[in-house]
Amino acid sequence: MDLSPDQVRAARAAGCAFIPATDDQVARLTMQRRIFRIEGVPHLAQRADSGFYETHGTLKPLLGATEGEVSAPPAETLQEAEAADASATLALATESRAGRGAQVIRRGRPRGPRGG
Repeated sequence: MDLSPDQVRAARAAGCAFIPATDDQVARLTMQRRIFRIEGVPHLAQRADSGFYETHGTLKPLLGATEGEVSAPPAETLQEAEAADASATLALATESRAGRGAQVIRRGRPRGPRGG
């Protein structure tokens, strides 16, 4: 997501800091929609009160707020961020154990509640 200077100012006013993203972070976090481009340079957005990087969906409400007004993120934002981070960490660990570039294919029935 490309951010305009006005969007960057709005996000900073809402308590977000932008950190330049490394090539590794861009590779890992693009699919999670956590990479923002400022003047063509990839960045990560992080709120001061959180240890998690914002996604396009969690930052968008902050960008739409009028000056002086801050939109609250969805109630489940922290839990969703924790789940996404855990999922990405697990996927990376699985890939590295399986061998570089290997694809993990799960077989069998999906686990979940049985319909009645």
